Amino acid sequence: MLNTQQIFNANLQVKYNKRFKKYGANPKGSYWLSAQRQNLRFDIIVEQVIKYRNKDGFTVGDIGCGYGALLPYIENNYCDEKINYSGYDISKELIDYCRRNYRQNWVKFFRGSRPIEDLDFCVISGAFNLSATKIYSEWEDHIFRTLSDCWQKTNIALVFNLQTSDTPHISKGSIFYGDKKVIANRCNSLFGNTSHLHISQLPHDTTFIIKRE
Repeated sequence: MLNTQQIFNANLQVKYNKRFKKYGANPKGSYWLSAQRQNLRFDIIVEQVIKYRNKDGFTVGDIGCGYGALLPYIENNYCDEKINYSGYDISKELIDYCRRNYRQNWVKFFRGSRPIEDLDFCVISGAFNLSATKIYSEWEDHIFRTLSDCWQKTNIALVFNLQTSDTPHISKGSIFYGDKKVIANRCNSLFGNTSHLHISQLPHDTTFIIKRE
């Protein structure tokens, strides 16, 4: 019998595959509103990685990598960094696409929602936005199960973003809006040393940074 996390991932896989087949390898194909917003999120997340990374080289796991949009962003903006990248996604369609189109020797892809090897950083951008349930507490618990799986394989920091609101809810379009204070407190309780930030250009986005002591 499948557990809740497996059921949610199976449901989401169907949605992401359908969306990707319809729109292709672009922000709309992964439920992003625009490339600009996508890149703003990458700016915030990768800046945190660079802040704490080892300059001699580091590993990054991109959980919910989609069609691999973070890779060209890294190549265009951080080409001098010594990075080993691992992309993970629950969608076979998306992972197959990434394996065909990104063949750099510092890149590899895996199908799944959790890392299979130790990493310096785990980053999660947008993977928690689309909820597989209308019950708020169920999706929040799913988020923290995934974070726990990632934290077990993270050596330096786990960085992720969420849509947040003063009134936490799941929208009619199944978008999860969390309570940033509750999320931060729960992260601090479970993992320790959690901070969060946001920028005015993305008023409903909060990025959380969980750092190893």
